[in-house]
Amino acid sequence: MAMIEQITDEDIKKALIEANGQPTKAAEILEVTYPHLYTRIRKNPELLEVQKAYRARTFQTVSNVALTAFLTGVMTEPETDDEGNIIEGKTRKIKIDHRTRLSLVPNLMQTFKSEDGISDKLDITTNGNDINAGFKIEVIDKREDVKTEEGEK
Repeated sequence: MAMIEQITDEDIKKALIEANGQPTKAAEILEVTYPHLYTRIRKNPELLEVQKAYRARTFQTVSNVALTAFLTGVMTEPETDDEGNIIEGKTRKIKIDHRTRLSLVPNLMQTFKSEDGISDKLDITTNGNDINAGFKIEVIDKREDVKTEEGEK
């Protein structure tokens, strides 16, 4: 395991870019502990900005895939060879059932929820128009109804 003091800010920046802004993966790449790397990132505004920018880019990519899958009912996945290695440039289309389509967007949005402007509210429209006037998604938050061990709400 490398010492965090021996790693330059440029090394951390490159690892964050390679890890798409995920400090856990960047720590693995640099062979340092996550807590030390996290502290170093938080102390340096430039590193923090790199982390946020690449996380935002990853979120945008994932949300675009989720929205496309939701709207079209189709996702693409990379083809693999017999050993499970991804074949560059080859994909296949997979149909997605309606139940999965309905759960896909909120689940992915919750997974990537962060301070980057993502909120609990999800508005799905196309060019300002509803996708389907007869189609309604309602999210009901039941967190307030959870009882504690003492039986209180």
